[in-house]
Amino acid sequence: MLLKNQSITGHQIREQNLLTLRRALHKEQVATISCLKELTGLSVVTINKLIMSLLETGEITQGELVSTSGGRPAASFRYNATHKLMLIISCYQRAGNDYACYSVHDLFGECIERREELLSKIHTDEFRIGIERVLDLYSKVAIIGISMPSDTIGGRVASALRHDPRSKRLAQHLQKRFNVPVFFETDINAATLGCHARYPNHHYVSGVVLVPGRAPACGFCYQGSLLRGKDGMAGEIRYFPMYNDMGVLPVDPLQADELAQRTIRAVMCVLNPSLMVVYTETLKSGIAERMKKRFSSEAEIAFMPKIEINSKIRDDIVSGMIILCLEKLAKL
Repeated sequence: MLLKNQSITGHQIREQNLLTLRRALHKEQVATISCLKELTGLSVVTINKLIMSLLETGEITQGELVSTSGGRPAASFRYNATHKLMLIISCYQRAGNDYACYSVHDLFGECIERREELLSKIHTDEFRIGIERVLDLYSKVAIIGISMPSDTIGGRVASALRHDPRSKRLAQHLQKRFNVPVFFETDINAATLGCHARYPNHHYVSGVVLVPGRAPACGFCYQGSLLRGKDGMAGEIRYFPMYNDMGVLPVDPLQADELAQRTIRAVMCVLNPSLMVVYTETLKSGIAERMKKRFSSEAEIAFMPKIEINSKIRDDIVSGMIILCLEKLAKL
């Protein structure tokens, strides 16, 4: 029994060392043994053994010789970004229509192919043809991430976005069908995580979708991790009392601006983020300045975070989905 436990412990240590080395190689892209020793704290003997394993699996390739100060040229090793690929499916609305964007990315996040398709309805069956087409072209796709606005869907897909037990069954169903791990995420959660990647010095980031005629949504990211809440429903600000059970931002410009300001102030006071990104294409510019003029106390001024008005949510969504894909691949 002792030998068995020692074997398990040894395997776990090796896997942890391998994960540490992978992260260092992914970050540096090209590195020598001495560089990896400095970055990881692992011994040269351990690194050499793990390097041989990574070369055999094709995760890294032999690089060029690198000159060193006062010594022989050292071998370098290059991280193979196309060893595995990621398929990201982003669903969104434009001009009243539903679209799905299929994009294939390497492990550095670089886009290899991008294709947009019109959806008749947002449903898992709608993705089947698109996913099969991508997998036929790119056999190295190792994970599929699907993001979509939670206010446009219901049923099984909505359950998947809530990360509840039913969502696990749906993900398992798709995984069995395509033999590739699948996960779901809301667009605002993915966008908030992508925003944090743009502003890594802001430890607490809040993303808010405020589009007239649509339900508002909010995401929270603390030190690079999403805060989902008990049932994965954190950020359902459509249920704020100020929305009077309507659950959508008014279409009227003045009413929309008024409710948007109140929503931002509520999120600001409850969560106290250092950065808030408001994703919108139609609200009047200068909303932060108009809010400041209405503050009646120094406390509200102190609560005021940096506010960014952003009309390109899809860029942050894809960035966030890449981060989530890489995190999940590291655990496989």
